[in-house]
Amino acid sequence: MKMLIALAALSAGSALGALAQESGPPPVLQIGRELIKEGKLAAHEKTEEAFVRAFRRANFPGHYLALSPLSGPNEVWFTGAFPSFEMSEQWNAESDKEPLKSALEEADAQDGALRERSNSLWAVYRPQLSYRADKLDVGKMRFVRVFTYHVRMGHTQDFLAEAAVVIGAYEKANADRTFLGYEVRAGAPAGTYLFLEALTSLKPLDHSDELNQAFASALGAEGLKKLNEFDAAAIASEEVNLFQVSPKMSYASKATEDEDPAFWRPKPPAAKPAAATPAKSSGN
Repeated sequence: MKMLIALAALSAGSALGALAQESGPPPVLQIGRELIKEGKLAAHEKTEEAFVRAFRRANFPGHYLALSPLSGPNEVWFTGAFPSFEMSEQWNAESDKEPLKSALEEADAQDGALRERSNSLWAVYRPQLSYRADKLDVGKMRFVRVFTYHVRMGHTQDFLAEAAVVIGAYEKANADRTFLGYEVRAGAPAGTYLFLEALTSLKPLDHSDELNQAFASALGAEGLKKLNEFDAAAIASEEVNLFQVSPKMSYASKATEDEDPAFWRPKPPAAKPAAATPAKSSGN
């Protein structure tokens, strides 16, 4: 978790420990991405718990959400939310104070042995690229589907126009989805956009065909044609990946955890009772 040692303070009652705040989605999002060595995901989870313990001991006011991969490479994402870039600098200084600093460095030394590589990106929230952001409930969120788009140089306006068409069709179809749109400002090629869709379960994926049909119906034949033209002109590539929320590797706010304590703060398994010692028989 090297790339996310500095984290923003979130308001009490924050919604997405790392993706949404009480006042709405955060203006600035940092995502630390760690590619984990083959066969080391379980060990990596244990080392990440050391980071969580260090932040809890320090009562650190910033929080983050860990996402484990269900598709693509063995890449774990750690998402931290900030009200501004300036605030990220302030909390970086806060995490550099002892004894938290030494605890984080020790945890990072162990964690580094399990990583192939790591990198970090910074993104800013774009309300016009988001759909039903006010419905986001991180305490109940269990999965996140991430859509990554690379927009061709000089075609940003085409992309924004395409997004308006898509969101308008979802609204017309009353689609039961929630996603946040972010424009990447650093850490990825220019023209990179992220759409993070919150899921309480994987069940909606079983009904993707129905959603696509409702979406196409809302667009109509002419709208679909226009959408395809936007795609051809503006989109260089698209990637979709699925992640699972990891409560063990996340440092979520108390308000988030209180929504579902059994998930966020599971009780450790009960210890097995010790085997009874056979009684010694008395000899004559």
